[in-house]
Amino acid sequence: MSNSNQHTDAVWDRFFDFVAEPVATLSRQEVQAQLSEHKIDVAPAVSRVQRAVATARASESLQAAAATRAGLVEKLASVVSPKIEGLKEELNEIINGRLSGSLQAAYFRKLNEAADEEDLQRLLEDIERLDLLEAPDETDNDIQ
Repeated sequence: MSNSNQHTDAVWDRFFDFVAEPVATLSRQEVQAQLSEHKIDVAPAVSRVQRAVATARASESLQAAAATRAGLVEKLASVVSPKIEGLKEELNEIINGRLSGSLQAAYFRKLNEAADEEDLQRLLEDIERLDLLEAPDETDNDIQ
């Protein structure tokens, strides 16, 4: 039996059925009695099988969670993305209409580099502050 892989599982099954009493006909107590008689401890094998089953269940659970997460992320993206796109379009129109020259180029660069809605909001606030700085101060008209 130096090369036990030369025969198929079916051949080995027939061999063991011929050599030993079929296990299917034995009761649980008889199997346990034979295991005890031959001093065979099945606890490590049972433990390995239980770990394998637990690993398989955990893997299935992880795959299900990943699929659920992907669906949730997709739903969130569909809700958030239109907001961002609308804000980008609004900022594009504001930059195109109110700014010119290198200032316009700088704000277009910032718009292209904006990663999320927070960046876009900050850019909009910057433009609004810039408008306030460039607007003629009404108190200046009163002094003249």
